Amino acid sequence: MLTSEQFLRHLRDALTHLYDPDRLRQSPLAVLFGVADRFDTPAGLQRILTEAIESLKPAADEPPRSHSRRVYDLLLYRYVQQFSQQEVANQLGMSVRHLRREQRAAVEALGYRLWEQFHLAAKMHEDVDVEPTTQDAVGSPMVVDEELAWLKDGPPEMSTDPEQTLPAVLDLVRPLALRHKVRLKTALADALPKLAVHPVALRQILLNLLSVAIHRGSGSRVHISAKPLRWEVEIRVWCTQALPGPKPALDNEGASLDIAHRLVNLCGGRLAASTNEGTFDATLTLPALEQLPVLVIDDNADTLQLLQRYTAGTRYRLIGTQDPEQALSLTEEFSPQVILLDVMMPQVDGWEVLGRLRQHPLTSHIPTVVCTILAQEELALSLGASAFVRKPITRQAFLAALDRQIALMQPEPH
Repeated sequence: MLTSEQFLRHLRDALTHLYDPDRLRQSPLAVLFGVADRFDTPAGLQRILTEAIESLKPAADEPPRSHSRRVYDLLLYRYVQQFSQQEVANQLGMSVRHLRREQRAAVEALGYRLWEQFHLAAKMHEDVDVEPTTQDAVGSPMVVDEELAWLKDGPPEMSTDPEQTLPAVLDLVRPLALRHKVRLKTALADALPKLAVHPVALRQILLNLLSVAIHRGSGSRVHISAKPLRWEVEIRVWCTQALPGPKPALDNEGASLDIAHRLVNLCGGRLAASTNEGTFDATLTLPALEQLPVLVIDDNADTLQLLQRYTAGTRYRLIGTQDPEQALSLTEEFSPQVILLDVMMPQVDGWEVLGRLRQHPLTSHIPTVVCTILAQEELALSLGASAFVRKPITRQAFLAALDRQIALMQPEPH
């Protein structure tokens, strides 16, 4: 039986992952709205939700501070444009706590509109498969993701100094290490760069990994090392072969590692963990703050300013220009790892600029992402673009496009 509470929970999940095709494909809303089992299920569900939000748009003469205007603006900024809670709060002139109350009410208003549109009251007693995304048990994937959603909504400028965080975490686990007769051995490189990671997230990741390592290495040593890579920092936690004899079991070891993996993924990092025959070895790779230069060529100053905000507090450092003629000189000066190019520019044909970038020896090896309002993905890729994104672009889509290009690059040997 489907309840209204379950429906709102599914709705919040789908809105939060509005640009995640895999998540939308698994959403029970696809069944409720009649778009399941189609090749374009994610696009169909996305269209239904965005059109429902648009249907709440008030008339042009509606007062700017009216309730209906606030509901529409909140849903538009928070879910369609994927702004963080802090950004939406700033935009609407309210505190984050107040925004969260308003956000719940706005989702309920949208839910009521969809409930009526799709006659869901008649389906309340029908069997609906809710297993993929709505397990109600504490610790289920959806509940965990909801609990950790604040990581995506944190202030963009939030970062972490590993030279302060690592010693603090080691101090926290020393009583646990002493209890299990474990000696902690550290090898931390000097001058580690700051990380584009929330400090609370990093502390919890390290605490989870060290807890597992200390239990598995009872009576022996646990090693912690940290070193800078080209654009990242690598932190390794491992234990030597434990001494023979019975070992106290660590409750929920799998859950601890699962949470660590989820936190690392939300932070844009990577975690490889091995638990062979009682030993433990985990390698954590996290993005360094504003280390990767990205060149953006766009004649619109507002777009450059928006993308600058999008990259604040991330591993990317944006270099923007409204003049395509500066591309080569800026490339020579900053060595960008990715170029983002608008092709609708009044003074020059962006397609011609793309051709120059692909042919010039200074830029031919740099992945170029075309970002435009035009629906010309096939043309862009045929002319040598590495990827294509449509405007208007959200922060999530922008950073995901950059992440994909960086992931395709050959990693530095280390």
